[in-house]
Amino acid sequence: MEVIMKISKKQQLRPLLGHYIDNLWSAFTLMDTKEEIGEFVRDLFTHTEYKMFAKRLEIARRLLAEQPYEDMMKELGVASHSVASISNVLAIRGDGFRKVHRRLNDLEEKQQNYRKIRQARLENPLLFSGKRKTVLGALIKTGAKVVSDRIKKARKRRSAGKLSAS
Repeated sequence: MEVIMKISKKQQLRPLLGHYIDNLWSAFTLMDTKEEIGEFVRDLFTHTEYKMFAKRLEIARRLLAEQPYEDMMKELGVASHSVASISNVLAIRGDGFRKVHRRLNDLEEKQQNYRKIRQARLENPLLFSGKRKTVLGALIKTGAKVVSDRIKKARKRRSAGKLSAS
């Protein structure tokens, strides 16, 4: 007996919906750059939808940083229901939000450290003049990056294939 789900007033068979969802996850994992993901998201969602998802992520991050509800509501222009909804997700599961929050914090910290170093180099170029880059060192670094990028692409394709096959 097939289980039937109701979605937007149209009946869909559950196995087909699972396949569609797998394709969505695979589509995200197949994107190689932030720009590609941006293009895909702009095509997939309306302008309002992707702004709504961005705000939901920001609400989760601020809740994880223990910012008060009232501050979030005022700064983000959201209703208490939106904040409570995300708070409930974090209370019940929220592992995805937590993982993304940690990784975004790490990325922001790396960017901030890069800016500090860059500013220090601009302010005191003589302090950093001792480090000379060699052609051989640059070639090795570039080659390692190319190999690393190819490995990442292969992993994404395998991951996308596993999702589609399940």
